[in-house]
Amino acid sequence: DGGGIRGVSQLIILDEIMKRLKQRENLDEMPKPCDYFHLIGGSGTGGIIALLLGRLKLTAEDALKEYIVLLEQIF
Repeated sequence: DGGGIRGVSQLIILDEIMKRLKQRENLDEMPKPCDYFHLIGGSGTGGIIALLLGRLKLTAEDALKEYIVLLEQIF
């Protein structure tokens, strides 16, 4: 995925998709990508994002916050 800002942009786009899904399905809580995608994977920083979304079952918004913290610590 190229890491860094590209990972941020992916999570921003995914967050917008989840917000639209919440509105479309009249959900009370923000949907989690792990509840809609059966396979979440990546390599490098994409792998980190995959862990945040798939294994840790974070929302896209929460994953973005954690990803930014990790970027600051790693780079």
